[in-house]
Amino acid sequence: MTFEAYSVAVRLKLIDGVSAGISMIGRHVHGLTGEVTAAEASLKRMGLAGAALAAGGAFGLALFKAPIEEAKKFQTEVARFTSLGFGDKVNADAVKFATGMKTFGTSARENMTLVSDAMAVFKNLGHAEMAAPIMARMRFANQAVFGDGAAPKEAKFQDMMKVIEFRRGLSSDAEFNSQANYVQKVISGSRNRVDASALLLALKTGGVALSQRDNDAFYLGSEPLIQEFGGSRYGTGAMSIYQNLVQSRGSITAQQELLRLGLLDKHKVIFNDQGRLKKALPGAFLGGGILEHKGELALLEQVLLPAFAAKGITSEDGIVNELGMILGNRTGSSLMARIYQQRETLKLQTSANASAQDIDALYTAATQTLEGKEIELSAKWRDVLKELGTVVLPMAIKGVEGLTDFLKSAIGFAHQFPVLTSAITLTGASIFALAGAGGSLMLLNAGLRGLGLLIGAGAVGEVGLLGAVGGLLGPIGLAVAGL
Repeated sequence: MTFEAYSVAVRLKLIDGVSAGISMIGRHVHGLTGEVTAAEASLKRMGLAGAALAAGGAFGLALFKAPIEEAKKFQTEVARFTSLGFGDKVNADAVKFATGMKTFGTSARENMTLVSDAMAVFKNLGHAEMAAPIMARMRFANQAVFGDGAAPKEAKFQDMMKVIEFRRGLSSDAEFNSQANYVQKVISGSRNRVDASALLLALKTGGVALSQRDNDAFYLGSEPLIQEFGGSRYGTGAMSIYQNLVQSRGSITAQQELLRLGLLDKHKVIFNDQGRLKKALPGAFLGGGILEHKGELALLEQVLLPAFAAKGITSEDGIVNELGMILGNRTGSSLMARIYQQRETLKLQTSANASAQDIDALYTAATQTLEGKEIELSAKWRDVLKELGTVVLPMAIKGVEGLTDFLKSAIGFAHQFPVLTSAITLTGASIFALAGAGGSLMLLNAGLRGLGLLIGAGAVGEVGLLGAVGGLLGPIGLAVAGL
């Protein structure tokens, strides 16, 4: 056999030995892969079972959360009513009334809030029971038609009741209902740009100048001016006009001009020795009744403009200047001049407000909308949650009380045995620290074991390969292989 042939034979033998080693490594790795796959599948099953169990428990507990929350809110509303201090009998009657209200689109909790708000303003359960259903209808109707932001909330309803009370709307149920409908017409006619809060601002600054107005004049006639000037500024201007004219607080020059125009009762005017006006007494202005009851626009058209025309004052500039002379200060004259310039528009807006929907009309329309039906569904669902939560709530309260007692005992123990508490705390901290370190080591060990599974097959394969090569390569083989 030639040297080349011998070399080839050695090489073939080497290849056969290496192939056997590689085959052995493959079988070993395949076995490890099966074990790892089986372990992984087992872990997945355990994880899924644990996750399902945890999810089931969390879902079961979550079922109680919403009912307890709704019952808790209702209980809080009852507590707020109780804080008014009217006694157990009134408290029980109020709760019974609120839960028995058959309203569309409001829950028992919301009805309880409305009864509480009414009681806080009226201090009379009869008035509160009369007002609450009206406010419930308003709340639902405005929410359904104008959106949740337009629904009168607690503060808005309190403002509305203050407005009605300030304007003597508690004289009868019919009067309260009438004025509440006027408030709704203002909201509907202005598309919620003017509401009870704006009306209350006007009353606060306008005072007696606005409180005696007829409902049409105050609610419907004032709305365009409140929308333009704002409640506070309009009220200030109205009071300025009232003080200058009705209460005769204007300047002597203004009062002399009113006398010249024939607008003062001479029996209520004090003259000096020369027969000139010295001072006008309150009530001397002849158009006071129209201003007090009908408002600025009626005063302008029925009293002032005819008096101006009788003296030849008919141009726009002349009328504006004359208004400035008799009203004196900037606030009142500016308001009256704007009313004069926009009087036709104001009449149209007032007429449109009169045609705007009141509570019943808006409520009826709202009940037929999908939004209204969804609001009703949500309200009734909250009632269901409240009933369920009322059953569970006592158990939840007991649980919280038990936990509170345990914590109080723990605090007492800590105060009584401070040294022992310190030792227990340090021991616990040490245990937790060791547990954390031990957990880290376990994680590291698990990682290393996993790494071992990956490189174990490679290590065995490497040994098998070296063994196979070492067994085949003798001194001659090594020499031949190196060739």
